[in-house]
Amino acid sequence: MGMLKYCGFVSTLLLVILVPKQCSGHFDGCMHKSGRLVCEYHLEFADAYTMTYENDRVVADCTKPDGSRLENGCVACKLTEGGNCGGNDSVASIPFESINTGDGIFRRIVTVNGSLVGPILRGKVGAQMVIHVTNHLYDSPLAIHWHGQFQYLTPFTDGVPMITQCPIEKGQTFTYRFKADPAGTFWYHAHTAGKRSDGGLGALIIHEDNEPNAVEYDHRPDLGFAATLNGPSPHDKHVVTLLDWQHEQTSDVWLQQNGGGWFWPNNPVFPTTKDRFSLSFGPDGVAVAGIPYVSALINGRGRFENPLWHQDAPEENNKVPYERFYVDQPHDDMKPQKYRFRIIGAQLQFALRFSVDAHLMTVIASDGFDMVPIRGVESLIVNPGERYDVVIRAHNPRNRQAYWIRAAPHISDPGYDIGNYSLQEGKALLIYGDETSPYIYPEDVRDVPRPCVRNPNKKCVIVNCNYIILPPSYNARCINPGEFKNRMGAVQVPGVREPRIERSENLWMNFAFQTGGPGVNGISFREPTSPPLSQPDLLPGSITQCPGTCRDSDNLGGCKCTGTVNLNYNRPYQFVFTNVGAGGANTGAPHPVHMHGHSFYVLKVAYPEQSPDGLFNKIHPDICCPCPDDETQCCTTIDDSNRHLTNSTGGVVLCNNPRFVRRRWNQDPNRIQGLELNHPLQKDTIIVPAGGYTVVRIMANNPGWWLVHCHIEMHATGGMAFVMNEAAREQEQLHKPRGFTTCSNFESSAQDYYDAMDVTFCDSDSSDRS
Repeated sequence: MGMLKYCGFVSTLLLVILVPKQCSGHFDGCMHKSGRLVCEYHLEFADAYTMTYENDRVVADCTKPDGSRLENGCVACKLTEGGNCGGNDSVASIPFESINTGDGIFRRIVTVNGSLVGPILRGKVGAQMVIHVTNHLYDSPLAIHWHGQFQYLTPFTDGVPMITQCPIEKGQTFTYRFKADPAGTFWYHAHTAGKRSDGGLGALIIHEDNEPNAVEYDHRPDLGFAATLNGPSPHDKHVVTLLDWQHEQTSDVWLQQNGGGWFWPNNPVFPTTKDRFSLSFGPDGVAVAGIPYVSALINGRGRFENPLWHQDAPEENNKVPYERFYVDQPHDDMKPQKYRFRIIGAQLQFALRFSVDAHLMTVIASDGFDMVPIRGVESLIVNPGERYDVVIRAHNPRNRQAYWIRAAPHISDPGYDIGNYSLQEGKALLIYGDETSPYIYPEDVRDVPRPCVRNPNKKCVIVNCNYIILPPSYNARCINPGEFKNRMGAVQVPGVREPRIERSENLWMNFAFQTGGPGVNGISFREPTSPPLSQPDLLPGSITQCPGTCRDSDNLGGCKCTGTVNLNYNRPYQFVFTNVGAGGANTGAPHPVHMHGHSFYVLKVAYPEQSPDGLFNKIHPDICCPCPDDETQCCTTIDDSNRHLTNSTGGVVLCNNPRFVRRRWNQDPNRIQGLELNHPLQKDTIIVPAGGYTVVRIMANNPGWWLVHCHIEMHATGGMAFVMNEAAREQEQLHKPRGFTTCSNFESSAQDYYDAMDVTFCDSDSSDRS
């Protein structure tokens, strides 16, 4: 991760801190200019392949010519030079720090400044962030989103193509300039054509001087911003980027699922029905994915070890290294140190269960906001788009030199019936020592069973489950996001006092699958043909208008249009995100929903009813899905009493316009039972449980066009999104950057053609065009 090469350190009279100077000649880092802190970076996005070096394929070699191990670990060897270079002075060996390995399988990727998972960008809250993005991708436009940053007064740099900007075309450079706010753990990523999950991403860490939860850990450079950039420090290296990994480009995976007949492991020449991949399921029996899980990476590294589909990589032939995180060895003169790990969920599809063998964690923040610490945590479920900060006490409980860090797929049934298959984890190493310590081979690191597996009387604590009850085999209990509390104490939730939230400001959004594909309220999102934020003069023609029938209960075909919600300035709005109806609940998947431009207050997360063994039973009883033939009645669950009210749809209940069963909850958003209105945590990405609902609230005080979407790449690409047109009148006061790019449809008229044909050049002979 972050193979950003540095040439040393520079200092001038303008600087108040030492910062690295990048070898390309660009200055990258933070400096004071005219008394204001400016953090400036250059990012270049390009295509590449894993397991290559200087246009040559490489393999791992871990042994000397005499068969003994290399002292400093495996090296990469060029295949054109025989593939055996370890300890051989006549053949050059290549350090794996110079190789984008992925999981060791050759595939096309996106790099940022040459790396699979780009460099960590750092700033301080309130600083001006200036990031120059250049697109060198071979066949794709680009836009970069700064995930979790508010972009207050600078919505033009939110990085959503055809909503806030025109895409960056090949060879072009686009400069993003915005205020760093809020502080915490964030990330940047491509928002085009699946390039994010191909590797086009990196961490964005915004520091602050007085971080509330700094008392929880020992290495605390946040208390002095200069320390974060004054050379490497132990704290800087504990950024963990999780990514589930396919062996094909994301665009190809998406097309296979949505037009290629789905997935056929090993691509048989003459496939049969039994060869086809079906679905992956969660521990609660809910379908979670229509694509197969392959492997997972931590900071761009992992190791594919098991036969699966398209590839065969037995363990003995795949020795690529894992990412390593170093901590101090405790001794008589130094107590065990507590380290802050910043975890970023950059996945394509699958939630991952993060844990460290033999070490418990304390969860201290989510999506950049400090929470009342949750202690004694065995593992943490990280959904795509989410971030969590945890503290790990390095007390070396087994007196070992290294332990496994794990990112395990949280699925119980892979949906395969092809024999030799196991769900392999993403892994990294927690090492007691530093880079100068004797090299530890992964093969020498022993597993430590989870404590709840060793002791049936001791339940594991898992944070952020997508359900309430786990199967008994897990021997665990869940702490869910609805239980998270704000570390700052009581907060003033918008709409509780004046201005009080009104009934019309309670907005329902059902994230589900319909005939037209993934959508929200029966609408599969289609991008405008011009960015409405920067080119409002082309409205409404640049937007595909949604007919009023889209949310009708009998609209089985759904709509494909630009789903838009209009918000008035400085008014409170409550969103009820549901996951119900046909194409939702147990036939859908839990959806991690991300909102641009805001961090919302999480007021309630409600889960479906489950059986005692943790399996999905039915949709939460608070929700009413109107009957297609009589929308005054509820058909959330079909039985003999209401089946006749679904005749027009053949028994299908879409739930494009859900509501609460209790009438007063619909009339007064503040009266919904179970709302956390005193100490709610703020987040920008929240899970919407399958068969349940999530209630969040914002104040519409950030004028702009803001996308809200499921952060599973397969779902967002298919249209599971809507856009908020926030404070339209106030948008007129925003300052659009001078020379801002424009784009639109173009249609040539017949008159244009006739005018072109009417031109005659002097001394020309129209009869000769050879």
